[in-house]
Amino acid sequence: MTLSQQEKETLSKVASSVAGPQGAVAACVYGSQVAGYAREDSDYDLIVVAKRIREGIRYRYLEEPVPSSSLVISEGLLRGDARSSYLGEFVVGRLLNVYEPLSNPGLFREVEVDYKRRVAAEALLELSSDYGEFSSHLRVPYEYFLFDKLKKRAMVYPPALYSYAQTYGGPQGEKNAAASAEGFAAAAQALADRGLVVQGDGWLRIVAERLRGDAFTRVQSLFSLTKRGVTQYAVHGYAGRVGLSVFRKEAQSKLRRMREKPSPPEALERPRSLLMLEQGRVIPDATRLEKDLARFLGFANYATTEKDLGEAYSTTRVLTFRAGARETSVVVKNFSDVRSLKWALLGVWAASANKFSMSPMARLEREYATTLKLESVGILVPKVVAVAPDERVLVKDFVVGPTLSRIIDGMFRGEDGGEKEVGSYGGLMARTHGVGVALGDAKASNVIVSEEGLFLTDLEQALQGGDKAWDVAEFLYYTAKLSTKEGPMRRVVRSFLSSYVASGERGVIARAAGSKYFRPFQPFLAPGMSRMLKEELSAFSRP
Repeated sequence: MTLSQQEKETLSKVASSVAGPQGAVAACVYGSQVAGYAREDSDYDLIVVAKRIREGIRYRYLEEPVPSSSLVISEGLLRGDARSSYLGEFVVGRLLNVYEPLSNPGLFREVEVDYKRRVAAEALLELSSDYGEFSSHLRVPYEYFLFDKLKKRAMVYPPALYSYAQTYGGPQGEKNAAASAEGFAAAAQALADRGLVVQGDGWLRIVAERLRGDAFTRVQSLFSLTKRGVTQYAVHGYAGRVGLSVFRKEAQSKLRRMREKPSPPEALERPRSLLMLEQGRVIPDATRLEKDLARFLGFANYATTEKDLGEAYSTTRVLTFRAGARETSVVVKNFSDVRSLKWALLGVWAASANKFSMSPMARLEREYATTLKLESVGILVPKVVAVAPDERVLVKDFVVGPTLSRIIDGMFRGEDGGEKEVGSYGGLMARTHGVGVALGDAKASNVIVSEEGLFLTDLEQALQGGDKAWDVAEFLYYTAKLSTKEGPMRRVVRSFLSSYVASGERGVIARAAGSKYFRPFQPFLAPGMSRMLKEELSAFSRP
């Protein structure tokens, strides 16, 4: 809603009358009259910046020429509230939302952008602290900063929730949100100029090397929220020294708001539902994982079944949605599952040869980043459907087909074939290494043989610039473990290595033949199998 010219002239007179003898530096209108939810008896809410005010800040209520509530403040205090929350954001917080200047719009714009730059930086630091390296994959829309901040302000001052719900849940909701987001766009430019973020079309992406959060930052952020709340209440009490009639009117208004309880928009209740990714959707609350996945996949009335996937220590399960004749399956991987402790044990076992990442968030980030990297160069990987970063859960497409380990088991049982698929994996691993990515967990059970080709899965230990020799050694030694069938295993080795050297580096094979990589597997290899593997690795490492 835009104020009429007559309203502006009347309110400008109000601003002049409450500013004191020194006059007003600037004035603006905020609240219901400009946000589109005013009643017939609603006051006009003003911020009046005075040249000088002895108290520093003060409420002024007038009934004539129109009912108005003016928050009169000195320019210095207003700027201090924007820069450092000097007043607990009691005044400047109102500039989060839509407002209409009556005079000196440049001052309000400058203060608004200064404030929103701090709000955005604090929100990004919090995301960085919560999600670590994975935060660099988030696309944070400008509206996220608005609703994240409003939710925090409502936690501190619950009566404000009514106005927030009306502002963004009413008929002007989208328009009001767009007006606020425009201010964050201007603020984001300043952060981008400092190299802290990259700007996209309506969103920001954190530059992880420049903007890092840690546990201390998180604690500091929570402390600041509490401190601001206390300051807000103190300033509200100080600025609102009024007579009994005004006090009664305010109390009645708040009571009416509490009774109405308008439904806030989802973005206000779940700001992190606004977060985006290059691939997949963000699920901010893993307790709603199934419901959100159904919505993303287009299921309304549905039934689900689930089953564990992989070995006993696997942290993945297949979740299948069914509705009539339609059926869709996804793979749900929980990186914080207690079974992930296997990496701590494997880290001890393979300490001399390879270091495994044990952090749930770091492993999630590795799998996500590697998925996008490999897909970008045409290597087949299951697509990301969704991520629930708070719970360290990743959801990917389910790919139909046997694992390569199952095909190799058939070779060990004397079945024909298998060399083609093993050879394809050798070429695929060489190609992966060629783009600088080491898989980290290159077992045959992590390769799916589908009609489209070979898909790489379980990329949580994959790393740009990682140890390529470990990949070769792990695949061969792990495949041969606890077996005495040297003949079929020799077929596996030759099929794999001949394809690998066709496009890979022989030096990688030479390193894989070293005792460093053999030692962790030695207890699980029969003597004859060990000799055969060393012979073949040595032969293929020579030009």
